[in-house]
Parts: sequence; C-alpha cells; structure tokens
Amino acid sequence: MKVAILAAPQPGFIPPMARGFKKMLGRLEVEAEIFTNGLAMLNYSHTHRLKTAAKNGLKSALNMVRKSSFLLQQNVTPTELKAFETRLGEFDLIVVICHIPDAFLADKLCGIERLRQQFKTPIVLYQNYYLPTRGDWAERIKARGGFGLERYDWYLPASVVSEYALTQDVLTQDTTTPEPHRFSLIGHDLRDDSLFVESNKADKPFKVLLDFERKGFEAFRALQIEALEQTNTDYTQLSGRYSLADIRQIYRQHSALFLSFRESFGLPVVENQLCGNFIFAPHKKWVPSHYIDKPLHQAGEGALGVNFRIYDNQLETLKAQIIQCRENYQPKQVVVDFKRQYPQLYHGDLEALQGLLAKVGAGNLHTPPRGL
Repeated sequence: MKVAILAAPQPGFIPPMARGFKKMLGRLEVEAEIFTNGLAMLNYSHTHRLKTAAKNGLKSALNMVRKSSFLLQQNVTPTELKAFETRLGEFDLIVVICHIPDAFLADKLCGIERLRQQFKTPIVLYQNYYLPTRGDWAERIKARGGFGLERYDWYLPASVVSEYALTQDVLTQDTTTPEPHRFSLIGHDLRDDSLFVESNKADKPFKVLLDFERKGFEAFRALQIEALEQTNTDYTQLSGRYSLADIRQIYRQHSALFLSFRESFGLPVVENQLCGNFIFAPHKKWVPSHYIDKPLHQAGEGALGVNFRIYDNQLETLKAQIIQCRENYQPKQVVVDFKRQYPQLYHGDLEALQGLLAKVGAGNLHTPPRGL
C-alpha cells in the first residue's frame, strides 16, 4: 500500500503532524510520501489564482505579505498541477492535513473535488480534532457554502473530546439518514530529537513562556504578567515568527507555558510538556481537547492531566500555583506524567490506524465522485 500525505512547509502544526504520521505508517511497514506543497496544489484553481495574485500584489505594495499562508500556491503552473495530480493516481490513499474551516470550505482545497472526478482513491482528513465536537463550526461552515463530513471518506483525529457531546451518529449534507461516525482516533507520533528535557534544566531558574498575544484577550495576559511580577518570576513573551527548531529550543529553555487564549487543540500544549513544562490556563475550557476520563457522548468539562494548572482567572490562585510549581519543579517528571496520561499523543495509536488501512485494503472506503 502507498499513502500520499498532503501537507505544507511553513512552521506550524502541519509539518510535525505529517512527519509523525509518516513514522506511524512506517512502523506498520506502509510506504508513504509527504508532498510538502500538497495543500497549495489542492488549493489551485484558475479563479483562485487570479484572486491570490491580486491580493498578494496589494499586500506586497503595502509590505504586508503573509508568508505563512500554507494555502497560497507559489509559481504553480497548470503543467505542474497536472503532473502532481497524475502522481497522486499512483497511491492507494490520500491523506490531507489541514485545519477548520479551510478543510471544509468550497473555495478552499478545491483540488479534492477534481481528484474525485479522476480517481476512486479514498481521501482522508488528518486533523487535531473532529468537526462534530467543535460546537457551531459545522453550521458556520455550512452558512458559508461549505461542505460537511461528506467531503472526506474518513477522519483521523488526534483527539475527539471537548466540552461538546459527540452524537451517537451523524447526518451529512448528502444523506437524509444518519450514519455512524467515520473516524479513527490515532493521536500523534511526536517522538522527535528536538523535544526533550535539557540535562541541567532542573538546576536553572524557573522561567515562564507567555504564548503569542491574542487580540481580545489582553485582560487575561495582563493578569498573568501581574502574577509573574508579584512572584518575581522571570518570563519571556513570544512575538514574531520562529522556525520549528528555534521555537522548540525556546520551549526547552522554559519551565511553564502560559496560554493566551482558548485552544482548539494546541500542539504546543503537547510539545511543551515533552520539554518538561507545566501548562497554565485560566479555565479548563481553554484546553478541551486534553480532557481525560470524560464520556464522549456527554457535554461538559472533564479532568485534565496533572501537568495542567487551572487558576480560574484569579490572581492570588495563580500566584500560589506559580510558587508551588517553582518550589517543586521536576521537569523530567512532567514528561513521565504526560506520557502516562496521554500516550496516544506521544506515540500514536497504531491499532486504530491499522483498522483504517484494513478498510482501504478491502476497498471499503471507495465512494462515488461528488459534484463540484
């Protein structure tokens, strides 16, 4: 079996997910290839190309070009696109790594519908979370003329838990009869040489990393800084752009990560724990994808791993937690606790992935082409 992984090269959650997924497939002796410009190729259309050229031209004139957009194709020609799509015909499974809402919008990744017309190859979405557990996102996407779960043949979420209840079954936009959810909970393989605890970290001063500032959440950040200054705790605030190697080096140099807003999943939440860092958040609902021991079909909050510090947005509570963590800091124990409580987010679930591959091998994921 051959698997094509369509990804993007820009720093963020996609490159490590793509590499980890390829490692998981390799452990199952499945051949896989990562197409680092795959999402940009999928996003290509004549209309989108013209719009993108005009938009990028204006941004360039204003010196506001956003190089991080992984959906913008750069110098893609129709010939290159045809060669790319022809190559995909050699694979038995196509896996797309993208986020909500772009993964479901009709004017994004329109190459998916082109591929449907050319091949019977199953197309699967690998994502940190699962659309039906994201509240009103499905309705918001539908309101924009987007797709529902019918766009992909199967889903590979890293987490399916949140404060929202997972329904017993699901109604897609191209059916009138509810059907079982089509997902395999495979987690992540984040075993990487750049995610580790530095040998002398426990002997260094306790230092906090403040996540990137988010507009509308300034009051939460102000309280965090006040608590840090009142406890004489050193801290760094992220700003600008970093390569994957640089940001992980920063993680290794700190002892805790303070979140700046509600995370849909938050890959840095996982990466920081693998570097020996506690995770601070004002509310449990800021990290819903990391609930443990919560029934999937019940709404509400769940428990979190022992590395999380929830301070209910109270200054005195946060100050006490900072002092407690600083006085009892054992970075290697943070990693041990993470691996114990979230094993599927460290090495992935090969059994769940094998189940999907068996469906592909048996031809059980083949679906009829969908209209454009």
